Amino acid sequence: MVRMAQEGDTSSFGELYERFFDQIYRYVSFKTGSPSEAEDITGEVFVRMLESIHKFKWQGHPFSSWLFRIAHNLVVDHFRRKGKRNVVSLDNATINVEAVAVDVDSHIDTEMSMDEVRKAMVGLTVLQKEVISLRFAAGLSVAETAEAVGKKENAVKALQHAGLKKLRRFLNPELSTPSILLQQQQET
Repeated sequence: MVRMAQEGDTSSFGELYERFFDQIYRYVSFKTGSPSEAEDITGEVFVRMLESIHKFKWQGHPFSSWLFRIAHNLVVDHFRRKGKRNVVSLDNATINVEAVAVDVDSHIDTEMSMDEVRKAMVGLTVLQKEVISLRFAAGLSVAETAEAVGKKENAVKALQHAGLKKLRRFLNPELSTPSILLQQQQET
């Protein structure tokens, strides 16, 4: 499908859009915390895909990693333009510290307040936040997440495990672990 899109097949562009839109949107929404900003940025991701797909080369990385890198860069640019102070840079990976937690309510028990989740996310490292946002907001596999953050799969599993452990510790320990997190953690 990617090769056909590179050759100018417009229906292939549409198929790529349909295949990846929801994942990219969830990731961007998780990062920005704003549905309207997420829609704008996600739209721009696919405009960039259309403009640059001829530059994509198969180098052992999935096409989705290339798209998520575009999304990540656009989110970083967005926060630079807005002048956000809560953007933290580490090894060329920049994320918004507060925005990571905003949409996590769709993945946790409704008994937990977003304030609790926000406070818990602040206790995570930058890479733990990035792994958790890619795994649970975007729904990427461990392998896809590893490609996106430039780490080995075992490192991603360790970051995810440590991040979830910290979240459990910060959140009310009487609450059960959110089922979506348990389910996805067991799939790894």
